[in-house]
Amino acid sequence: MGFANQWKGVNRYMIRDPGVFFTEYDETHGIGYPIAFMLVSFVAVMVPLAVLSAVLNVTAPGEAAIGLVAFLVLGVVFWILGLIEALLAHAIAYLFGARGVARTLEAYAFPTVVRYGLWWIPLVNFVGLYGFYLQIKGVAEFHDISTGKAAIAGLFASVLYFLPVIVVLAAVIATFVLDLGEPANPAPAMLLFEHVA
Repeated sequence: MGFANQWKGVNRYMIRDPGVFFTEYDETHGIGYPIAFMLVSFVAVMVPLAVLSAVLNVTAPGEAAIGLVAFLVLGVVFWILGLIEALLAHAIAYLFGARGVARTLEAYAFPTVVRYGLWWIPLVNFVGLYGFYLQIKGVAEFHDISTGKAAIAGLFASVLYFLPVIVVLAAVIATFVLDLGEPANPAPAMLLFEHVA
């Protein structure tokens, strides 16, 4: 069975019957398989937005192309962040006896479409919490550890993963908010020019 068929089949299981999938999944893959699976999933998640951006800018082909590329690049950024989150979860699950980073990556890769598929639709994006639950369930099943231990690994990984992002976003927002009320100061070169003139 080819990779594309496997990807479709796994996603079908993740939507219809993930419990059966996690208990009966017995394939072994190297680390490259879940990494590729996650990349394809994140790109697939971004395709609707990329196409929507292109359609809305159909009268401006340059902007349509920029929007299309921007959303696909955003999918790659999400993929990198997803890998970091999975690796953090594995490091914590390792303390509970989890072995095999490829298995943790699979547990995080397989529910990617469920977790992130609707992230851009307000209110509906809470489906992502179910996807996060599926990732925890996958870690528990694949490593034969309790769901509670897998949840601790997943939650701590999310906190460790999101904390720096939140700090950076807060700093950026604070910079803009604090800068709004201050009058703009002329650049030092302009002050020198004013004195000379």
